[in-house]
Amino acid sequence: MSISQDHRYYLKLKALYYLYEKGYTQTEIAKRLNISRVTLGRLLDEAKAEGMIKFEIVDIRGTMKILQLEERLRQRFGLEDIKLVDCPNSDHDNVTKKIASEAASYFEQLIHSNMKIGLTWGRTLNSMIESLSPDKTIKDLLVYTLVGGSSQSVDFQPNILAQHIIDKYNGRANILTAPFMCQSEELCTAIKQEPTISSILLASHNLDATLVGIGEAPVRDADHLSDYPFDTPMINELVDANAAGDICGNFFDIQGNLCETTLKNRIVSIDIKELPHHKRVIGIGGGEKKIHSILGALNGHYLHVLITDVQTAEKVLELA
Repeated sequence: MSISQDHRYYLKLKALYYLYEKGYTQTEIAKRLNISRVTLGRLLDEAKAEGMIKFEIVDIRGTMKILQLEERLRQRFGLEDIKLVDCPNSDHDNVTKKIASEAASYFEQLIHSNMKIGLTWGRTLNSMIESLSPDKTIKDLLVYTLVGGSSQSVDFQPNILAQHIIDKYNGRANILTAPFMCQSEELCTAIKQEPTISSILLASHNLDATLVGIGEAPVRDADHLSDYPFDTPMINELVDANAAGDICGNFFDIQGNLCETTLKNRIVSIDIKELPHHKRVIGIGGGEKKIHSILGALNGHYLHVLITDVQTAEKVLELA
């Protein structure tokens, strides 16, 4: 049955009134107008095309600029998702805490029972895990560490970080019981071939989410780099290779290319070249020292999701 133009206009106007003024569902509206859901959909599409309804977003908290910056980054680097936290005039510790808190909120929306989670290390990642609210209704998590332990610092002991996640929920940790760095490539290869280690590295291909910290760029003639067990000559070698940062000890330049150094094949960890094939890699970190490393990670397409601060994101885009 055809509908006259006058009646069609009446139906469109009434549908809009019911939808936006009264808050009825489309199912309820279709029933009240005695039309099908398909017809209602067509009427609403017509109403929008004809300018019968106009939308205005009222940004009462002044957050639109952050959303627009997120979208610019998402499109520029092909990210699936991004979350920025504003940290004006904040010192490094406060930036880390704010990013970690935002990452915890993001993760809590994501986590569910029977989930497989991969975990690297880092201060921001550790702070994120500390910020998680316990939820014992979530069960049977499988948490996999993806890099060997580096030092006595809790932040760089992935087995401790994994256990902290298990303590918040319920599940089992699968630990790479190995050092972070080996004395030789031969020893590193042998360790990776050990059955319990190789099984974890293989399982990392089928994770539901992979949480990674993003390490800062090394500085020439420094006597240390975070909590890595590197001496000054090793740090200088990384600088000479144009290292912009790392993910679990895999150093890359600002274009995302892996650095060719004597360290490259002595790290017990996943190969970050596999990260683009993971389901969801969530990179967490920010601050002035992470600008180059975040850009390198994005250029290398190692991340699907980035959680950082507004100020770092702006500088990453400028540098890009």
